[in-house]
Amino acid sequence: MSKNRDDRHPTEKSKRPQCKDLSPLEVTIISFGYKEGAPPPANVIFDVRFLKNPFWVEELRPLTGMDRPVQEYVLQQPLADDFLNSVVKLMENLLPRLVELKIPDFTIAFGCTGGQHRSATMVEALSDRLSQLYPQYSILRQHRELAPPAGAGLSRTVTAED
Repeated sequence: MSKNRDDRHPTEKSKRPQCKDLSPLEVTIISFGYKEGAPPPANVIFDVRFLKNPFWVEELRPLTGMDRPVQEYVLQQPLADDFLNSVVKLMENLLPRLVELKIPDFTIAFGCTGGQHRSATMVEALSDRLSQLYPQYSILRQHRELAPPAGAGLSRTVTAED
């Protein structure tokens, strides 16, 4: 049985063919909910349950981290801004080194209680920032707990171009 991109462990050697058309680094950023199961395989996992939960705000509860009002609620928290800036700084130091070492992929996971609000917001925000800083890298977004579009698989993958 062959493994596809989403089910291989992040430390396994990439199955991507090496050619000039591919980005030097593929960064996958995934959100998940701890109450839905174990964290996905990732090189680094950040638990963002320390941020205020939009679930407890009635008008935000039915929304997700893909929606602007939830993103604003989460990212307007000073702690969220400090945390995101720290993660970006860490990635600025780490990602170019991975390219130097010819490591083709890296996975970052953000978890919160249900995987709907805080972790999804952080995936979107970090993806946007890294896409701006590193347009030469392939930045993929996945939201394990968010409902995929009809006919799609278990997780939603959004590329930086979307």
